[in-house]
Amino acid sequence: MLSPTRTSAQAILKAVVTTTSTILQESTSTSAEQKEESNDADDNEPSKKKFKDDTTTEVESSIETTSTTTTHVRQRALKKRKVCVSFGYCGAGYFGLQRNAKDKVHRTIEDELVEAFVKVDAIPQTHADDMSKMAFQRAARTDKGVSAVANLVSLKLAPLENLTELVNEHLPKQIRMFGVKRVAASFNSKNSCDARTYIYILPTYAFCPVEEITSESYRVSSEILQLAKDVSSEYLGSHNFHNFTSGKKFTDPSARRHMFSIDIADPYIRENVEFTTITIKGQSFMLHQIRKMISLVIAIVRGVASRDTIQQAYNADKIDIPKAPPLGLVLQKLHYDRYDKKFGHDGQHEALTWAEVELGDEDDDDNEIEE
Repeated sequence: MLSPTRTSAQAILKAVVTTTSTILQESTSTSAEQKEESNDADDNEPSKKKFKDDTTTEVESSIETTSTTTTHVRQRALKKRKVCVSFGYCGAGYFGLQRNAKDKVHRTIEDELVEAFVKVDAIPQTHADDMSKMAFQRAARTDKGVSAVANLVSLKLAPLENLTELVNEHLPKQIRMFGVKRVAASFNSKNSCDARTYIYILPTYAFCPVEEITSESYRVSSEILQLAKDVSSEYLGSHNFHNFTSGKKFTDPSARRHMFSIDIADPYIRENVEFTTITIKGQSFMLHQIRKMISLVIAIVRGVASRDTIQQAYNADKIDIPKAPPLGLVLQKLHYDRYDKKFGHDGQHEALTWAEVELGDEDDDDNEIEE
């Protein structure tokens, strides 16, 4: 069993690369569209209503003795605490993150996580059936096939000792819980998050010019890689991304999003295929936004779309932008700077930093992932 350490985070990320390269061995096409209806948006969920703190309940039980006398024993239930749980996963084989308790066919990441909580008695089955009872909230919803090095959920559960180890015993190896921390009663894993960082892993032959023959032996030139960096830099700042999602009009204020940074790493080789990693940090993202952003960069670099298409997409005119495949998309980090500044050192709570999921070069002996 993988231990909830930095090795676990590396294993999840490397599993994504391995799965991607395996699929590429079967087919060189990277334009296959996924037709899932799952939502990978961070902010398309209705707001959760606030809950009062759970109060300690007392349960009376009677025990019969051999002398027919009855002794009343009062048992105290553990008081539920508001906590956040850090976990990572390889999304291959699952129908996204979000749990639908009524759907017994399409398995999700939250199905595995919530059922593990029930098995270790951290939550009752009634809370698993109706997750609003435990004030459950996810920081970022990921779609079918999308993975996460570090995602976060907030909820109320019983403060068990060794909870992380207990839960991991009931999780498949491609899902790891990294830790649990008590949070302020007002904490909401989605609304309290200041920014999200995603990475997209893709083979560099996705940038192969349209007039050339595309093959797995393609190696990107420094000129093509620089062009990809120049094109992607046009996403920086605040823009109207209504063309990069579905169901949003140009006049909808929520279509305006802010991108803090975007970087394209130097290429690396995995199983004779050259890959690169695109890192995007934004305040929040809409449904399919990142996959459409990546797809348009690829189209411009290859020569399929004109150089000014990104600027045109910010205007009111509707542009149909295809989605890049979900498999290479990974949620890398969640940023809680404001919460950490206010509560991280108040003596009752901890900063929401998780050293065990921070990726470093010292753990990447094979140079498979460059950041």
